[in-house]
Order: sequence, then structure tokens, then C-alpha cells
Amino acid sequence: MNIYIDESGSVNNHLLHKDDFVIAIVMIEKQRTAKSFYKRFVSKNLDKLRLLDEDKFDEKGVLIRPGGKMFKEGKFKELKGSQFDYAMRTQFATYFSKCAGLKVSYIHVINSKLSDPLASNSAVVFNYVLRLNLEGLIRNGIVPNEALLLQIDERNTKTKSRFFLEEYLQTEFTPRNIVRGRVTVQYFDSADNFGVQIADVFSNLYYSHLMTHNYVDTFDMLKREGIIHNIFQFPL
Repeated sequence: MNIYIDESGSVNNHLLHKDDFVIAIVMIEKQRTAKSFYKRFVSKNLDKLRLLDEDKFDEKGVLIRPGGKMFKEGKFKELKGSQFDYAMRTQFATYFSKCAGLKVSYIHVINSKLSDPLASNSAVVFNYVLRLNLEGLIRNGIVPNEALLLQIDERNTKTKSRFFLEEYLQTEFTPRNIVRGRVTVQYFDSADNFGVQIADVFSNLYYSHLMTHNYVDTFDMLKREGIIHNIFQFPL
């Protein structure tokens, strides 16, 4: 099964105003269908996306959000949820709620509840909570017990920890027969991977909800449509 992963926020238990770290796990059973949905979403909203990707200033003229994340030299590059506004996030959620074979699982790490030794190593936190949640998804039948291909944005991962995650998951899952096939982890520039871009927007959607609490109706809809299958909170 193809699984796409991206994150929002950061692991830091000393920034009380940023207490949340979110990982979105997007499971796609029908690759062609999901890619077609992605392409249509971009083409239908190209002008709106271009406007959202412009530099954003406050009322005093101070730059508060730089643009140029989704477009390069006028050409579309990739979707970035951090450039979306409320309307575009809700439109994205409504649109992809109709995508057959697409499921989303969230991991919500509460930074203030992490110990200092744990919070000091974000790679350990990422790998550990990902393993816990994936195991739960497999045991509950949400992810099939078969070979898994995890695709992750390379910009969110330290180089030295990239090769560790695959070995770690294989060691945890194979001896206990959690996964009958091989677990493979690959890292991509998100601009080259439509599934990672979808995961980026879903992670930002939930992160924005935690920050503002403005997306209750959106998440209720995603749950009704069977898109969101669980929200795993850590520490338990």
C-alpha cells in the first residue's frame, strides 16, 4: 500500500504558544484516481492558488508570510497548505472527501507533555509515534497487512535519520508478523510527489484547526465521509 506522510509544527516542549506537532498519514489505494483528483483541483483553482501564494503583509506593511512557495517564475510548482486561507482549506477538504480509496490518519503530539530527553530528539519522536500509529492502523484493518511503501517529504527529515526509519519499522513489524511484506521508506522533494503534497495540506488543515478551532464542521464532514479514520494523540 502507498502511504504518504507530512507534518506541521515542530517538536519543542518549551514553546507554549506552539504546543502541537501534527503528522498526517494519507493512505491511497487508487493511485490514478487520487492523481486525477489532484490535477483537477490544481487546474480548477490555479488563479486562486496564485493569489494565495503572493507575499502577505499586515496593516502596517510588515511582511508576515512570504510567497513563492507554490509557484516559481509564474509556473505552478506544488501545493503548500501553509499558503492556504480558510476558504481554500475547506474547499480542498470537501473536494478530496469524494476521492475513492483515500484515507487519512492523524498523529497529534502535545509538546508540553513530552519530557525534555524525548523532546530533544525530534527524529526519535517522529519515528516512535509513527510506528505506534501504523501498528494500530494495521491491527484494526485500516492498513492492510502487506508490503508498505512510505513516502515522506525529504525536507522534514534529517539526513542521518533517513535510513534508520525503514530499518526501525522492519525490526518492529517483521518479527511479530505485523506486516507480512517489506516496509520501504522513500524520501521525495514534495514538488515531485503529488501524494506528499496532499499529505502536506491535510497536515496543515488539522494544525490550523488546533490553532484556531475554526474547522469543526470540516472535520465532522471528513469523518462522516470516511476520510479520517483516527486521530492518535501522544502522549496517551
